[in-house]
Amino acid sequence: MPSFRSKVLDALNIQKTTVKLQVNETFPKIYSEDASAASSVPATTPVGLTGNMLASSRIDGVNYAVSKSLMCDTIGPNPIGGGAIKQTLDVLGFVVGPDVAESNKYKNMYPLTTPNSLGVVSGGTATPVSTPDAYSRLGHRGGQDQYYTGFHALGGLYDSKCKELQHIRKSAMPVDDLDTMVESSDLPEHSHKDWPDNPLDQHHLLNENPYSDALYYHSMRLSFLLTGITIPDVSEKASNHRGMVRMLILRPRLPQCKMRWDGVANEPHINMAYPPHWDTDLFYSGKRTLGGRMNSNIQTLDTRTSGTLATDSSNQTHLTPTFGLLHHAKATPTIDSDVQSLHYGHRIPDDASGTTEDHAFTSYDILTAPINRSKYAVVVDKMVTLDTLHHGVASRRIENVVIPFNKNVKFPGRKQGTHSANEAVTINGVSVPAYSIPETTSTTSLTHQTIDEPLNLDSRPIIMFLSMDQKISAQVTGYTTITEL
Repeated sequence: MPSFRSKVLDALNIQKTTVKLQVNETFPKIYSEDASAASSVPATTPVGLTGNMLASSRIDGVNYAVSKSLMCDTIGPNPIGGGAIKQTLDVLGFVVGPDVAESNKYKNMYPLTTPNSLGVVSGGTATPVSTPDAYSRLGHRGGQDQYYTGFHALGGLYDSKCKELQHIRKSAMPVDDLDTMVESSDLPEHSHKDWPDNPLDQHHLLNENPYSDALYYHSMRLSFLLTGITIPDVSEKASNHRGMVRMLILRPRLPQCKMRWDGVANEPHINMAYPPHWDTDLFYSGKRTLGGRMNSNIQTLDTRTSGTLATDSSNQTHLTPTFGLLHHAKATPTIDSDVQSLHYGHRIPDDASGTTEDHAFTSYDILTAPINRSKYAVVVDKMVTLDTLHHGVASRRIENVVIPFNKNVKFPGRKQGTHSANEAVTINGVSVPAYSIPETTSTTSLTHQTIDEPLNLDSRPIIMFLSMDQKISAQVTGYTTITEL
């Protein structure tokens, strides 16, 4: 069904150029695909996944993403012999947009993503381990797995190398090979755009019309093919093994900016709280206190030695802090006391104020934990069952996702730089001679490079799959529909 915007444009006989921006469909090869590595493992030990030891990039990557084991818990003895029965939790996630690295200002607003280019791991081992590691009943230590976060960047918001996007951007330089008239020996240059060539005019234009450099984002359509790839152990009969998968699509809720007045310097300041902290603000449940399973180190009674208070945590047992996949928020917050800080008077995230504290939750606790809706908006939250590939019929599941944007997305124009009149520049990969540049003297002006970070699309969707008792593989296809404004 056509949207209201499409109906209006059709009624006014207005044609807009539309671009379908593809998402990333190739991921680094985290795990080894060599079947011969299983020969070094005893026959009585389940063969796990080994870390890939080779360098990986987008070119030699794979078209699937594999989940990472987060935790492994003992849930009971094995009634038919052998070791204890284990319960595992795997995570596989995707962040819409560019990579999320530790160098970002708010690095914990989103989960850190695994880069598409991974170097060769040194000092590791390529053979499977015969004993489980700390996070899985199946050993998969060594190789790239120790650097794998379980999350990937999907892209789909903007591609700086896409000529079609440059062509419909108001501030971008003209793309000559997409124009109807191009420069030749007997035809002068014709393509042009009405955009300022100096920072001052660009400031005036963006202040008068903040949407002068904008694109219209319709929606992102994705399709995930989920496959259970864990082979059941000897204690797990084929008819009894059915894993649970929780699918989540979340958006961080950005805090509201307010103005406060400095009573000492008599100056106004912009003030806002810190963005949501992925490691400690993701989940919240009022039923799970520090005195319970969340943290067994919190004592319910005072412990005193020699008449002095050595450990007194009984006043914290009733507290219910927020928590993430592996850590929980501290009971005692650290407040930003810098009066010149943007976040003055607000709680500093735990990673900035000290070491985060691990919680003692099990896989079941995390799989069923409610989302902290004051920090994250929930787009999709559902639970599905997924058998492993060993079962055949029910081992695969297709999840079609539509993430609506439906808004005019603002961009801040072109970057500012300095170049001289005798200096040639490169536009769309073509060197432009100095005589065609309008500047006559060395000046600070706008470069030919646009700023491609959206201004009002800062809350990027996060897609996460939590899988219990099996590893899953996901193949992703999709695109984002973008139209010129």
